[in-house]
Amino acid sequence: MLRKRIALAAGAFSVAMSVGTAAGACEFYKAIDTRSELFDMPDSGAGLAVAILPEASQACVMEEKTDGSGQTWYRLAFYTADDIKYNVDGWVREGAVADAQTPPTQVAAVENARQAQPEQSGGKEAFFARDWTLDKTRSQINFITIKKGTVIETHSFGDLEGSVSADGTAELKIKLESVNTGIDIRDVRMRFLLFNVDEFPEAEVTAKIDPAAIDRIWDDATMKYDLPITVSIRGLSQEFTVPVIISRLKDDMVSVVSASPVTVSGSDFGMEDGLKKLSEAAGDIAITPSAPVTFDLAFVPAS
Repeated sequence: MLRKRIALAAGAFSVAMSVGTAAGACEFYKAIDTRSELFDMPDSGAGLAVAILPEASQACVMEEKTDGSGQTWYRLAFYTADDIKYNVDGWVREGAVADAQTPPTQVAAVENARQAQPEQSGGKEAFFARDWTLDKTRSQINFITIKKGTVIETHSFGDLEGSVSADGTAELKIKLESVNTGIDIRDVRMRFLLFNVDEFPEAEVTAKIDPAAIDRIWDDATMKYDLPITVSIRGLSQEFTVPVIISRLKDDMVSVVSASPVTVSGSDFGMEDGLKKLSEAAGDIAITPSAPVTFDLAFVPAS
């Protein structure tokens, strides 16, 4: 079980903060050159990947450990990406970071330059009067499967479409054919045995956000919000209340990320037969019939 759930934004789950206040607490900084999994503990082959850090990040390293297999791990306190800082508390493997250290003053200078840029939105009223559209390049949905009782694997969907109107009406469409498990034959089996994409090509999530309830993100930049949603898969619908973190990253970008995983049961969407067929195709292995789902969605003004 995870000891702590981590929320990141813009490529991982997080809350945007100021770089300068925490920089002095870092032991050293590292450059993350590739998209990297963030774990809740430094155990080689164990621990659960709870987020994906974007490439070209600068990370504040608070602690370093070596596990029993000789793998070095770094514990991150925060990282910066695209000139924005995000708080985290998790571990990355040594291979995910570059050897060269980046001075804290350089990271702080980037943040100070970002803060000095002028507002472009025309103010609070214009910000809340906008319609928003999903930025596919900065958004992701991950889900976790468990097989044989102990084998944990993280998967994703690569094709998403979404929008949020000025009145708070939100819609997200997930192209189920875009499932990515890292293994081609498993992708094919999920598409046709589990999701039945020929008949049900999309999953849909709808929601209604109360604009008045999220008014304070203009001043606070980030807030937690319990979002009622309806999920429709394979012609069946279920309602959930999902705790999310909504962040005004810039005046022209908003993120909505899961504050904790949402557990989705296959039986709620008629997937029992599909799970059985998946099990048989993989050699009658046991597959847990529910999956924790996390998401990291970025929205930009609709054109």
